[in-house]
Amino acid sequence: MRRNKLIVESSAACKVGTRSLPLADWTAVVQHLAPQFDFVVSPLSFVEVLRSLARGKDQYIIPNLKRVEALSPIDPLHPAFLEMPGQFILREVLGRGPSVEDTYQPPQMAADMVTLLGARRVTKGLRDWLNEVTSKHQSGIDNFTENHDSMRKVGQAVPTPENWARAKFKRLGFSDDEIRRLAAGVDAAYEYAVWVRRELNNPSYLPSNETTAWFDYQQLFYLYDPTIHILYWDNDLMQRSGSSSQRSRLLKLPDVLAKASPVPAQTA
Repeated sequence: MRRNKLIVESSAACKVGTRSLPLADWTAVVQHLAPQFDFVVSPLSFVEVLRSLARGKDQYIIPNLKRVEALSPIDPLHPAFLEMPGQFILREVLGRGPSVEDTYQPPQMAADMVTLLGARRVTKGLRDWLNEVTSKHQSGIDNFTENHDSMRKVGQAVPTPENWARAKFKRLGFSDDEIRRLAAGVDAAYEYAVWVRRELNNPSYLPSNETTAWFDYQQLFYLYDPTIHILYWDNDLMQRSGSSSQRSRLLKLPDVLAKASPVPAQTA
């Protein structure tokens, strides 16, 4: 029987070592979860954490590497990375061959994470690399914004799960049967995408302000694997995943902390 796996989402990782989540509390959470899960690293969480580092001043980067460690808290120097969502669906879930696209691969990501954790000072090379990651991340956000601004102008109707999956993964060449299975297996991601489309009818909703939405709903693709769970802090993943049955595999960190560190009973 396969072990359950846990992704530490960036909204959770970035709380580690802060007033909201002191290191002692995080240690209690990890100890509580370790018997139940193997920690795996989502490249989306990794890139978002790198972006959080890049946005800070140099003097805060090394102290905040605990955010990177939190992605693989049991053994951060031997992280188990997942593939990017498209390749994950193609290779790990549907058993198809590798994508022809040149994407950030798990061995490269793992090596980058280990190298980063070994940094003792911020060099020009490190700062340039973090800035490059931020720039690529911003390109994705800009593309997300442009696509949804176009949807708003055209007034597209909400697609069926199958049509949405077919459009999302059209370059991967899935059969109709695979599309049906895929649509059922990424239900939470579909519900999130539908939530965004419906919000486009609200004039006050601005895709350009939704800087995390581009990554958030892609993160939900990993739930196709029934062993994968996601540990999160922000409520967006839960609130925007609608009535999906996969919501039960979204674990809110404060709720887990309450179980990991129960409040002692008061004595009379």
